[in-house]
Amino acid sequence: MKLMHVALAAIALVASPAFAADDGFYVEGGIGYYQLDIGGGWDAGDTAYKLGAGYNFMKYFGVEVEWIDGGSPEDYGLAVDINGWNFSAIGRWPVSEKFEVFGKLGALMWDANARGFGSDNGTDFSWGVGAGWNFTDHFTVNAEYQGFEIADTDSSSLWIASAVWRF
Repeated sequence: MKLMHVALAAIALVASPAFAADDGFYVEGGIGYYQLDIGGGWDAGDTAYKLGAGYNFMKYFGVEVEWIDGGSPEDYGLAVDINGWNFSAIGRWPVSEKFEVFGKLGALMWDANARGFGSDNGTDFSWGVGAGWNFTDHFTVNAEYQGFEIADTDSSSLWIASAVWRF
């Protein structure tokens, strides 16, 4: 329950500046590839999507919330539907006026359903690294890698390209 309160506070923190005169608010959408390895030789991936919003407090630091749909990786006839909310703090380094690199640390609140075998959920550590190219003051394209330390998996990761619109 406490985690739900933290999640709602983070969403309010991210969304409330959208109504202010500050231009640090942004939205994003992306497509990529989600990879899940649960061990025992089961290792699969699928097309993934994400939608998100964030707020940059300054050019070096911000917060972000994302909905990630990892698709349905399938191996040996077992498909696992996985998705969740990811909350992150982001550190940015503007290398030039057009190019930036970033890293993020956060938590993924995930749900997984192994078709025919049950479901599970949890909240685990997430991290990411990436780079962005600013085409205009408002439009950026990011490429990033995100890792998720999901319990009872050997690895869980996401390669994704995103379009970002800054207000």
